[in-house]
Amino acid sequence: MKTLKPALDQVRVSRERRTDTALSGYSILIVEDEPLIALDVHAALSTSGASLIAATRLAEARDLIRRAEVSAAVVDINLGGEDCSSVCQALSDHRIPFIFYTGNANADVIKAWPHAPVLTKPASPECILVTVAKLLQ
Repeated sequence: MKTLKPALDQVRVSRERRTDTALSGYSILIVEDEPLIALDVHAALSTSGASLIAATRLAEARDLIRRAEVSAAVVDINLGGEDCSSVCQALSDHRIPFIFYTGNANADVIKAWPHAPVLTKPASPECILVTVAKLLQ
């Protein structure tokens, strides 16, 4: 399990380079059922130039993965009392990189996808942006 907390110098670099085109051309799926947290993630990525898609339910997220052109995803582990395993499997099947954004960095579902970075809530907007950008490098 990798829990990411970028070094301060990485955050500074991301602030300096933060432009409206950092993730231009990419489509990011936000899978989060808590409206305020989803808004925070949206705000963190909205100035990056990426297209943002949101899902609040597992079935909705799986459908978007099948229908939309998703470049990467930010996934909460627990949606409506269910774990996100089916969403992670769909993302993996479509070769879409994702990060876990969770309040429970020790959840069992994380062990099934050890390649996925883990951000612990709350994370700074810069941390979210840097981590998503690294997925797409």
